[in-house]
Amino acid sequence: MADFISSPKLPFNLTDMVFEAPNRLQRTLGSKKGTSDGSANDPELAEACSQMESLFINHLFKEMRATIHRSGFISGGRAEEIYTSMMDAEMAAKLANRGGIGLADMMLQQLGTPASDPGAEDSGDPE
Repeated sequence: MADFISSPKLPFNLTDMVFEAPNRLQRTLGSKKGTSDGSANDPELAEACSQMESLFINHLFKEMRATIHRSGFISGGRAEEIYTSMMDAEMAAKLANRGGIGLADMMLQQLGTPASDPGAEDSGDPE
């Protein structure tokens, strides 16, 4: 009879997956960053990507704050709303400048690659 209390044997070590997967992912992302071309060094594009990430993070903060139930007992009113929105915007900008959530890097990688020329595929005569 099978022992239902013991855990089934897996073809891999689960602890290796838990502890090694983030390191492997970090190494993979690090190697992809190094393979970018010269257009990724565009400071204006990098700044625009960082600002877009900051806006996205700010929107995340705003939506997360909307889920918090307010009792109304201790409320700062409109002044508190203005303060928290300004604080969220500043926190989002600082978070994006410190590396953020990786959105700016992904956008820079996507936007930094030159677009392929549609006429370059037609190397031969169409007839």
